[in-house]
Amino acid sequence: MDKEEWKSFLRFIDEGSERELQQRKKALQKVLTLVSDPGVRSDARRMLRLVDEEVLIRQNLSVRKKASR
Repeated sequence: MDKEEWKSFLRFIDEGSERELQQRKKALQKVLTLVSDPGVRSDARRMLRLVDEEVLIRQNLSVRKKASR
C-alpha cells in the first residue's frame, strides 16, 4: 500500500464505527486466506493489528467512562 492508502485506512480507523471496524476485520481475515503474496499478507496483518488496537482502545475508554460515574 502506498502512503495515501495508509492515510485513508488510518482515517477510517479513527472515524469508523465499531460495526464498520468488525466488518473490515472480517474482510481482512478473508484476504489472508485468499492471498499468498508476502507484501499483501504483511499489509493485511498490519491492518488487522491496527483494527484490533483501535477496538481495544475504545473498549478501555468505555470502561473508564463507566467507572468514573
